[in-house]
This record gives sequence, C-alpha cells and structure tokens, in this order.
Amino acid sequence: RPPAVGGLAGMGSAFSTSAAPAAGEPDPDEGIEKLARMLAGGRSMTVFTGAGCSVEPPSSIPDFRSPGGLWSRYDPAVYCEYNTFVGQPHLFWEMATELTRDIHAINGGTQEELLETGTVRHARPNAAHVAIADLERLGCVTACITQNIDGLHGKAGSSSVIELHGRQSSATCMACGAGCETEAEVIPQWVAWQQAQGAGGSFVPTCPQPGCEGVLKPDVTLFGEALPTGAYARAVGKVLAAPICLVVGTSLNVFPRAQSLAS
Repeated sequence: RPPAVGGLAGMGSAFSTSAAPAAGEPDPDEGIEKLARMLAGGRSMTVFTGAGCSVEPPSSIPDFRSPGGLWSRYDPAVYCEYNTFVGQPHLFWEMATELTRDIHAINGGTQEELLETGTVRHARPNAAHVAIADLERLGCVTACITQNIDGLHGKAGSSSVIELHGRQSSATCMACGAGCETEAEVIPQWVAWQQAQGAGGSFVPTCPQPGCEGVLKPDVTLFGEALPTGAYARAVGKVLAAPICLVVGTSLNVFPRAQSLAS
C-alpha cells in the first residue's frame, strides 16, 4: 500500500531542486508534490532514465553530450558505430578505457593503484537511483526503463529494470559467442596491456576460451545495431500499462526508439 504523501514527498527530495525557478518557468518542486499525491492515491508509474540520472556523485559518470564530455573527444558516429567496431574494434576500446580511467580517477583512484592492484574504482548509485529503488519497494514503480549501461539501478536495489541499450558489465566473443564478465576478463587484460605498454599496439580484449582469441564486444547497443532482444517490446508494454511515466535525466532525443516511447 502506498505510504502517506509526506513519506513520498520526503523521499522525493532526491529529485527536488533548491534553486528558484526562472520567471515564467514552472516550479519543479510543485511537480514533485503533485507526483507524490498521485502515487499516494494508489497510482503506479514506470520510470524512464537517461545519462543525467548518473551524473551526480557518487556516480559521477560524465554526460557524453555536454561540452567537454566524452563525445567532444570521440565522434560517436565513428567510435560507437557497429560496422566500425567490426573492422576497427580498438577505436571503441580506446574510448571505453578512457572513460573507465576517468571514473576511476573521479572516485579517488590513481594510475599507480590501477597498475599495482589491478583494481578499478567504479561508479556507485546516487540518491536518484536509490529513490527509484525505494519507490519500487513501496509498490509505486512497476518498471525502470533505462538508456544507461552502467547497471547502477540494479546496484541500488531496483529489480524490474529494462536496459534498452544493454549493459557494460558483460561481453560476448564475436567469433565463438561465449560470454564473460567485464570485471573478470576485460579489466585484467587491460591492466596487463598497460603494464606491457613497451610492446606498443592498441588494446582489444580477446576471448578467454582456449584456442579462440576472438574479439570481445561489450553487451551494449552500438549505433546501427539492434536493441537487446525483447527489451523494446517490454518497455513499450510497461509504458502503455502505467498511468504515469516519470522521465529522469534524458531528453528522449537519443534515438527514435526513445522518441517513440515518449509519444
């Protein structure tokens, strides 16, 4: 049973803003109060999240599209395009490992720690991820649909997560189809490659299966690639079934799939 309005409004502080709205602009806190009243009345919602949900500490994952973001350094039409990956996988992995190094540093890690221990400091769920998970536990959220690949909704405790663009925590061999965990295979290979940089060349992780050595591709959706099987259909079903859809941290302009969900 949904809690009283006060409880929901208090938990909604993760989404609120202390800044006064500009003249003529709606007050976002009024929207949060309205949402809390709707939920307290027994209505449930689907949540749709994007990159902005993971920007705040302690997640601190940079927004790719903002000035100075990753895509100002790496053209996504090249580095995040499927056919480019097939022919030149080192381009994607160059970008991905730089982002991993950035997040490691933001969370207090050093290059020395990385090379000596082989340990990468990862992003952690922030207040928004936790609030969404809390709302799910209260029965107010039926599903969390996300464009993000960081897995932070699951780490925060959300159980009904639809990852439209896949997840970075696992990878699949393009030759034999074997799967593996990024933490167990890709990270150690990357650390070993850095330790042996005198050999030169580019970093491309390979399949751990004996005798294979095929290229590992992260289980994320690149431009020009189909969405994970069934993810879009499940997302549409959840949106259509919910009387409320709460959008957090996305303009819904990333890809026509997101725009069609919004419509």
